[in-house]
Amino acid sequence: MPTRYEDLINELRDELRIRRIGYNRILRLINRQEYEAIMAIVNDTVINHLINEIANEQELIGINVANTFNTLVLLNDLLIIFNEDPQPSLTKARKLFKKKVFINIYDLAAKRYNGRYRTKRLLLSDLQNENTHLRFPLHVAKSHPVLKCFLWKIF
Repeated sequence: MPTRYEDLINELRDELRIRRIGYNRILRLINRQEYEAIMAIVNDTVINHLINEIANEQELIGINVANTFNTLVLLNDLLIIFNEDPQPSLTKARKLFKKKVFINIYDLAAKRYNGRYRTKRLLLSDLQNENTHLRFPLHVAKSHPVLKCFLWKIF
């Protein structure tokens, strides 16, 4: 079942396709919070509303995942789901999660733990090539310090 974020992204993609505007470019600008640049490309109330909703949803996802990573019990539950041992402290649990678990923030928030990525390289390749809409905005991740374990350099 698609999440609200996925529904909003699909709706934005459809609206941009109708208007013959590049989806990847707009999505990249949304993730960088370059709203004035988007307004220079397209100034439409429907698109602006979708962009606002997407930005709000990204912030909510960041808050929800950060809350999970601020609670040892919830983080240990996640580690168990990913076949890792529970840890005695939050710091150790976060370090183990960063080292051993490769998942996208959106998949984690949607509770899709299917193990799509076996390695960091597969995750990065997917985010760079096929699923660019699954790149989480850097400014949101940085506003929640516990999300550091999801920050990987995409080359």
